[in-house]
Amino acid sequence: MPVLQLIQIVLMIVIDLTAFYASIVLAILLPTYLFPSMSENNLYTTELYWDHLYIWWIPLTLVLTMAYESLYQKRLPYWQETWHIFKAICFAIVIVLAFVSLGKLNEQVSRIIIVALWCCLLILLPLFRWLGKRLLLLLGIWHENVLILGAGDVGIATLKGLEREVTLGYRVIGFLDDDLDKIHSTIQTPKGQYRVFGLIKHFKKFVRVMKISTIIIAMPSLEAARQARIVNEVQRYVSQVLVVPELKGIALLNTELRVLFMEQLFFLKIRNNLKSLYARIVKRCFDFAVSSITIIIFLPILLGVFLAVKLSSRGSALFIQHRPGKNGKAIRIYKFRTMYIDGETRLIQALAKDPNLAREWLIFRKLKTYDPRVTPVGKLLRKWSFDELPQLFNVWKGEMSIVGPRPYMVNEIDSLKESADIILMAKPGLCGLWQASGRNNLSFEDRVKLESWYVLNWSLWLDVILMLKTAKVLLTAEGAY
Repeated sequence: MPVLQLIQIVLMIVIDLTAFYASIVLAILLPTYLFPSMSENNLYTTELYWDHLYIWWIPLTLVLTMAYESLYQKRLPYWQETWHIFKAICFAIVIVLAFVSLGKLNEQVSRIIIVALWCCLLILLPLFRWLGKRLLLLLGIWHENVLILGAGDVGIATLKGLEREVTLGYRVIGFLDDDLDKIHSTIQTPKGQYRVFGLIKHFKKFVRVMKISTIIIAMPSLEAARQARIVNEVQRYVSQVLVVPELKGIALLNTELRVLFMEQLFFLKIRNNLKSLYARIVKRCFDFAVSSITIIIFLPILLGVFLAVKLSSRGSALFIQHRPGKNGKAIRIYKFRTMYIDGETRLIQALAKDPNLAREWLIFRKLKTYDPRVTPVGKLLRKWSFDELPQLFNVWKGEMSIVGPRPYMVNEIDSLKESADIILMAKPGLCGLWQASGRNNLSFEDRVKLESWYVLNWSLWLDVILMLKTAKVLLTAEGAY
């Protein structure tokens, strides 16, 4: 094992232990000072609570479960790593609680502290890991030099993905490509410039001179025999080879790799989670719990918006419209009214007068700069998505989900084309991948592609990620109009 890799592993363990001790201090402070009555009928003193800091086998258990999840060997994208961290934490806490029960250590270890530690670790450990990696990147310890073979669209998309996932630590040195027109050219991204140095056969020189440890082969259109020769040759000179296949648009989050050794073949097992009864029950319970809590919290805002809409313009405060739900079944969608009651007439007149406005409507099915249908209060509600809050009741009733495809209008279904059957497999959502990926800045076609991908790749963890990403987009009002 290279010295730098060993140093990186040791430093990641140090970061994890730092997160552990910060979490256990917080876990001790919470029941001691905030909820003293919950301290197991005062069987434990404050002094005994602080003794948890010296129980060495609890942090060791966490480190071992993190290692079991390969979190010291693999470089994973942030959200994928966070999922593995959550699994490692839960596994560690279960082991600790079992050990306490079987070893009859109730007088030395408080279950309240362990449960509080569990909650704190779920928040602090991913955060400490993210901050720790950013610090190591600044110190030049977490970098790993990468060379990309293939400077086409797939290679450039791979580069942009690595730039976005900063904490992977992959530093792209440049490209190699056999297209003579691309050699010595420059690839420009918002985060930097990258050169296409030369032909693929010269990779050995760059591995030696630039200390390349990882090579990414991003040439999916290459014939299979030649790609196999390149992979086999490259693998002899670097510690890691990553191959990018042409599988864009196929469900990949719910896949497992299967290998036929004698035939030297592999195949992907692709699960459709939405066909699983267990997964549907879990999603429904999640939707019901989140919508119930959110309705209670947002009730004053709902009442305030209702009055503002009612008093600001003629018409009902609520806008109710039939839209296709799961499997195309019609449901009544609730929204706060944001348009004038003669909004459609105003739209037709505006599109007839302004060709640029008509072109914008054709591409986005929305109007960015000026929408004659929208009231002043409605414009404010749309900016912060408050107009969609009544859809929480659709979620509560089971007609919609917290996360799902956009609830399309009846006259838009034909425009979905072959994607209609996929999108209508799921309940429409209050938020979704299209909102987390740019909202109304996306064209109609791009939204359809994203939502088809979401349905095919659905998981509860993906829903949690999209909820957090959507919250960020809403707070910045990105893509809102």
